[in-house]
Formats: sequence, C-alpha cells, structure tokens
Amino acid sequence: MGRTQGFYVDTVQRTSSADRDAVWAVVEGLGGERGWYSTDRLWAARATANRLGLPPGRLRHREDPDRLAPGQRLDWWTVEALEPSRRLRLRALVRMPGEAWLDIFLEPRADGGCLYRQTTVFRPAGAAGRAYWYAMLAPHKAVMGRLASDILEHASG
Repeated sequence: MGRTQGFYVDTVQRTSSADRDAVWAVVEGLGGERGWYSTDRLWAARATANRLGLPPGRLRHREDPDRLAPGQRLDWWTVEALEPSRRLRLRALVRMPGEAWLDIFLEPRADGGCLYRQTTVFRPAGAAGRAYWYAMLAPHKAVMGRLASDILEHASG
C-alpha cells in the first residue's frame, strides 16, 4: 500500500500458469449472476451498506453476462476502461468519502502464463476519506487478495 499525489494505492500481483486469454475470460465474466466468487457476500454487503438508492435487484447488474464495454454498469461499478485480454478499469458507484477504482491488468509471460496485477486506487475526500481508507484497509486487503486468488484459480480450471 502506498500513497501517491493524494491517492492511496494498493496492488496485488500474482503470476499464473493460465494463459492471458483464460484469465481474461474469468475477469470479464465477473459480477452479475455469476457474482464475485468467494468474496461475493462481502462485496454485496459493502454495496448494500452504502445505500445505493437502487432496488435490491439492481445491485446485480450486467447487460451481457460474457462481455463488458466502457460505460456499462457492472453491479456497483462502472466500466471506465477496457482493453480486451489486457486491462479492465472499474469505477466504484458506492458512497464513500472519496472516489475509488479497481484496475486489473494482464501481461503475457514467456512461459505461456501471465502476470496478473490488480490495483485499487482511492482518492480520499479530506480527513474523513483518509480515516475511511485506514479503517477499511484490513478488510480491503483480505477481499482483494482473495479476489485475485479466486480469479486465477478459476482460470487455471
């Protein structure tokens, strides 16, 4: 975890023997009816706790269960950037004292596997945002680490 120019950044990086396309298929299939693997209940609780002002059925939202596109909603995120088989950047829709993004980047390796890098970026809004980041840091690290493991485990099949 680090801090860069007013942003808090936390990165989980792992290598996988699965090729980049296999990992991408799992990444692009996240959310909606498929959920978020073993962290699904924690993500849902987080979104619900933020009182999105959405009907409960709208917490699960995907326009297409297999493909994402910039501007689409993915549960309690918006797809902000997408480079197929390479990068997905999501912007959080949940209420918090600041703004947050989740960036997943895949890089092929010479051995046929890939490097998986999952970065959370948080821009706090004042002292409340800074306090929020530190209060959520331990559960955040647990959820993000588990999400990365789940994605790579499912890609390896």
